[in-house]
Amino acid sequence: PAAPALASAKRAVVIGAGLAGSAAAQRLCARGWRVTLIERHAQPAQEASGNLAGIFMPLLSRDDNIPTRLSRAAYLFALREWHRMGGVGRVFDGADCGVLQLARDERHARVQRDALAQWNYPQEYARWAGADEASTLIGAATPHGGWLFERGGWARPASLCEAMLASCGDNLQRVFCTEALELRRQDEEWRVHGADGKLLAEAPTVILASGAAADRIAQAAELPLFKLRGQVTHLPVDGAARPPVLPLVVCREAYVTPPSQGMVCAGATYDNDDDPVLRASSQQENLARLAEIIPGDDVAALAQSAPLAGRVGFRCAAPDRLPLAGALPDYPNAGRLECLPDVPRHPGLHCLLGYASRGLIWAPLMAELLVSQLEGTPPPLEAALVDALDPGRFLLKQRRREQ
Repeated sequence: PAAPALASAKRAVVIGAGLAGSAAAQRLCARGWRVTLIERHAQPAQEASGNLAGIFMPLLSRDDNIPTRLSRAAYLFALREWHRMGGVGRVFDGADCGVLQLARDERHARVQRDALAQWNYPQEYARWAGADEASTLIGAATPHGGWLFERGGWARPASLCEAMLASCGDNLQRVFCTEALELRRQDEEWRVHGADGKLLAEAPTVILASGAAADRIAQAAELPLFKLRGQVTHLPVDGAARPPVLPLVVCREAYVTPPSQGMVCAGATYDNDDDPVLRASSQQENLARLAEIIPGDDVAALAQSAPLAGRVGFRCAAPDRLPLAGALPDYPNAGRLECLPDVPRHPGLHCLLGYASRGLIWAPLMAELLVSQLEGTPPPLEAALVDALDPGRFLLKQRRREQ
């Protein structure tokens, strides 16, 4: 962990104004830090955080593994934080309308029921919705039922980012339409440079929260992060072919949301390419999965009649699909490593990366964890989960394989 920040040194630069960076700025400003937020776009949440609707829900598993425990902690922390801010659908766009995660088949339904029976969750956290109840909820026959997360729902990430940044007050300075390209350490401070070497900001602490663009910064280039293309399909509720208008989010291999801004969102694809253009093939994939979730002639007709509409974004993911939250490892200066404390770090340089498809729930807790490390206060997670998020974990595994 970083040494606690002195009051005189409570200055930070956050690079990236998506969910990760906006949450970091909010938590830092709430603790009295002065934050410079650098963003290459004119508005926050223009990359992976720019979809009309993101889904918030926890993971469940019978063995309560590390991803399950992390998602539970993050989901509950996010719900508390949003309530403190004023509530989903009030301070920012969205609805805690519930999420129904349908079983794929009878075998999967047994797995889902077994996980619920194993842990006996509170009903409002997760419960079983049988086939009859699930069919009533979605207005179409579904044979297997699924998990119902009554406090889950959807939110518009850009609206949430604006709400978080609005709460920062005078402690936040926005430097937008500007890309951070280089970090140089000088006199115990990081100097952040942009195009043509222009100095953009300087502070003892820098937090990389720029998602898939983080590898443009040399100190982060060796992190084993990768991009996953995701295309979301937008279906107008007043179109020639009507999409399903649901009272809650429904998901299986894909998801479909209640209407937002006159659109139903369905998606999203997972593609291993970097094509930023909307593709008809990706839309057909989304609509085929939607037809599997919500059977019926109207939904099936969308494949022939829905205009090509939606959005392409690029998720930033790690090999283990968990976020990176903490001090950035210094790859060039790493020797023999036995455990995480052995991993050398860049002083004052931290990251919040790898949120993939779960940025809504990861962002508040990861920001709180990082600020606790900066200030030397107790972390909001048990030690095993903190270690599972450590950005040095991949370097440690690499060295162990080589030794």
